[in-house]
Formats: sequence, structure tokens, C-alpha cells
Amino acid sequence: MFKVYLPAVYVSKTYSEAVKILKGEYVIAALEQHRMDVALIFCRTKLDCDNLEKYLQQRGAGKYSCVCLHGDRKPQERKANLEKFKRREVKYLICTDVAARGIDISGLPYVINVTLPDEKQNYIHRIGRVGRAERMGLAISLVAACKEKVWYHSNCNTRGRGCYNTNLTDYGGCCVWYDEPKLMSDVEEHLDVTIDRIQTDMKVPINEFDGKVTYGDKRKAGGSIYKGHVDFLAPTVSELAQLEKKAQTTFIDLKFKRKFADIAMQ
Repeated sequence: MFKVYLPAVYVSKTYSEAVKILKGEYVIAALEQHRMDVALIFCRTKLDCDNLEKYLQQRGAGKYSCVCLHGDRKPQERKANLEKFKRREVKYLICTDVAARGIDISGLPYVINVTLPDEKQNYIHRIGRVGRAERMGLAISLVAACKEKVWYHSNCNTRGRGCYNTNLTDYGGCCVWYDEPKLMSDVEEHLDVTIDRIQTDMKVPINEFDGKVTYGDKRKAGGSIYKGHVDFLAPTVSELAQLEKKAQTTFIDLKFKRKFADIAMQ
């Protein structure tokens, strides 16, 4: 999994518009750089999904064929869109966290997080869609380097339908400032890892996990991706096992010798 930080925009009134335009461009960059013929693309809101679908279709309906999966689409459409994606009739499935729950998609090579989820636990749910059944997967998260003003319809009677109240929730509106760098930090703390950062060219460094496999396919050579690490650690593990055995033996000897000494003194 990798993260890429988008350039910051330092005029508050242009935050949302600039970030959303950049994210659309960098989705295209990721698709092109890694030649993603199939990918699951996560957006935070249903509107974000709709906008990205329109954007990809405008850039090339055939080249970037896609469908949406979210709660505002009718059940028949959601089912049809999912089947189209499974049959590879379209390349990309754009969905929200809620819509993606429970769907069965096997052999998925790529996930793109256009926006990070509100809940850090959902990040694991998203990237868990790739790399299953010993298959190699790539997850890329687009992280805005500045706060973004986004929809948050907690005060909305229509739950966002036809809502144009762009005031902040503190002032009775339906928007909040979204701090993705902080969200990414929370995710890394939750996972207890530092997610590798890549540049805006979307190039992933060549290492043991990349360049020797095809994303979505099982590793064809070299055995387990962890074999090299196991071989390297084997002597140390053996030494630790011997030390553990010695420590336990010493403990038993000391315990029983002391017990027998107490009996003799009596």
C-alpha cells in the first residue's frame, strides 16, 4: 500500500475545488502509470462517486469505462453494475464504503482511495480487497496536503438530497473541513506502520514486492514473499530458542534445588 500527497493550495476559498480537480487528474495518472485494467475505486460520498464517474467518462468512456455502486442508485442498477464489473464489461467500480460491504470480488489487483474514509477501521476494509488468496495487490491513497471543505449532512433533513448549504456545520450548514494528513496519521498509528509515500508521478519503487510479480496474479516464482526474511532470521530464531530452553532449565533447577535445601534444613 502506498500514499501520495497532492500539492497544497494555500487560499482557503479554493481548497475544495482545487483538491477535487487534482484528485481526478491523479486517478487518471495512477490508472495510466500502472496500466490498471481493473480497479476498485473508493470515494467518501455518493456525490464524489457520481462526479468521478462523469469525469472518467468524459476523459474516455471506452478507455476509462466505469460504473457506480452507492445507496442512491436503484437496487436493480446496483446489481447490474456489480455484475458488469465482475464480468469485466467495465474496468472500474466506483463505490462508497457502505456500498462495498459484503460484495464478493475475487482476484482484485488494484484499489485507489480517492478520499480517505471517515473511520480509520474502514481503511483496512478497503485495502483488504486486494492481495487475497496469495495474490499480489496494490493500494494507492490520494491524500490532500491541506484541509478540504467537504459535505457533511449531519444537520440536513434531506440527508444531502438537493442540499446546497455550503456553510460549516457550526453555522447550521452541511460542510466540514476534512484533514486528510491527520486521518492518514491516525491510520498509520492504528496499523502501527508507516505507509510508504510515492511522488505524484505514481511510480512505485522496485523492490522485492514489486517488479517480480503481476498484480492480481499469484506469485509464480521464488516461493513465498517472506521466504528470504525467514532464511535471514532462522539463525537468530534458533539462538533465541536455545536461550529460552536454557532459561527454563535454569529456573527449574533453581526452584527444585532451593526446595530440597529447605527440606534438608528442616
